[in-house]
Amino acid sequence: MWLKDQSSYNNAPRSGHFGVPNETWVIFAIRTINSFGFSATLPFLGVYLLRIRHVPLGNIGVIYLATGIVGIASQVLSGRLTDSIGPKKVMLLGYASSLISSVILGFLVSINADVLGFFILYPLFSLFRGISQPATASIIAKQRPSQIRTGFSFLTIGGNLGFAIGPALSGFIIDAAGYSTAFVLSATAAGIAFIIASALIKGGRPSTILRTENKTMRWLTWKQDSNIILFLILIFSMFLCIGYEITPVSLYVASVFRFSNTLIGYLFATNGILIVIFQLPITRLIEKSRTLLLPLVFSAALAITSFMIAGYSRSFLDWEIFMTVITLAEITLTVPSQSIIALFSTEGNRGTYQGFYSAFSNAGRSVASFIGPLSFVIFGSDTSLSWFAIGAFALATGIGLAILSPKIQKDYEARTLSSDQ
Repeated sequence: MWLKDQSSYNNAPRSGHFGVPNETWVIFAIRTINSFGFSATLPFLGVYLLRIRHVPLGNIGVIYLATGIVGIASQVLSGRLTDSIGPKKVMLLGYASSLISSVILGFLVSINADVLGFFILYPLFSLFRGISQPATASIIAKQRPSQIRTGFSFLTIGGNLGFAIGPALSGFIIDAAGYSTAFVLSATAAGIAFIIASALIKGGRPSTILRTENKTMRWLTWKQDSNIILFLILIFSMFLCIGYEITPVSLYVASVFRFSNTLIGYLFATNGILIVIFQLPITRLIEKSRTLLLPLVFSAALAITSFMIAGYSRSFLDWEIFMTVITLAEITLTVPSQSIIALFSTEGNRGTYQGFYSAFSNAGRSVASFIGPLSFVIFGSDTSLSWFAIGAFALATGIGLAILSPKIQKDYEARTLSSDQ
C-alpha cells in the first residue's frame, strides 16, 4: 500500500542498528528527552493553579485554549520554516527557546507570581517546546516508504517513553520539593535535547534538494488537497477526544476524587508505558490493513468506549482501565494518521505537511484542555455527563472518518498510479 515512486527517496538513510536508520535512533532519543521535559509540567500546571492559586477550572481551561490557538499558527509556520532552512536549525531554535521559557516559568511558580503571567507565558512555553515537532517528523517522512510507519512508531514510542517517566518522577518530586521543580526538569531536558541535536543531527538546506530535483514548496490548497484538508479536520476532532486523557483527566481526578500528585503521575505513566510496549506491535498489525483509514475508525470506537468507562469511574483502578482503553485509541490513531500525511507529501513540502498535521493535532488536544474543565463546570454535580457528551462527539467523528475513508483511498490510489507512469 505504499507509494511506488522511489525517486525522491534516493537520499533516504539506509538501515542502521536492528534494521532502523541511525538517524531514527537519534530522533527517538531526542523525542524521549523532549517529551520527558514537557510532560514533567503538562499535567501539573493546571493542578498548581487549582490547588495552590485557587483559579477556577474554567479559567484554567483558557490557558490551554490560548495554547491551542498559538499552536495552530506556530506549527504551520514551523513546518514551512523546516522546508526553508532545514530541520536541524528549527530543532535547535525550539530547544534553546524552551530552556529559557522553562527557567522563567519555574521562577514565576517559585515566587507565586501574578496568575496573569501564566496565562501569557505558558502558551509561549508550549509553542517553543512544540516548534521542533514538524522538523523531527520531516526527517522521518523523507525515509523510504517501507520505513515510514516504523519511523513514526519510534517517534511515538520515544515521546511516550518520556511521557511515562516525566509525570511519575515530577509528581513525586513536586510532592517533596514544590511545583517549581517540574520546570527545572523541563529546562534540563531541553538543554540535553539541544546538545544531542547540535552534535548528531545533520544540517543542510532542503532548498538545495529542491533545485536539483525541480521540486517546489507549496501550501495545502483546497483544489489539490481537499480530501487531506477534510482529513485534517477529522484529525483535529480525534485529537480533541484523545486530548481528554491529559489536562481534563488530571483536573477531574484532582478536584472530584482528590487524587494526590503522585497518583496522577502514576496514571499518566500508565499511558506512556502502554504505548512504549504496544505501539510497534500494533503498528505491525495495522500494516496488514489495505484500507488507510480503518485503524482510525477503530480508534474512534475505542475512544467512545473509554468515555463510557470514565462516566462510571469511581476509583483509581477504574481510571487505570479508562487510561488503558484511551491509550489503545491513541496508539491506533497517531502513527497511522501521521503516516498518511507523510505518504501524501513530496520532497519540498514534507515539513509543511507535517506542520499542518502537528497544528491540527495539537490544537485538538489544547481545545480539549479548554472544553473539558469548562464542561465539568457546566454539568455541575453531574459531571459524568461531560464524559458521555465527549463520547457522542467521538461517535460523530468516527462516522465522519468512515464516510471519508473511500475518498482518501481513491485519492491515494490515483497518486500511486500517477507515480508509476
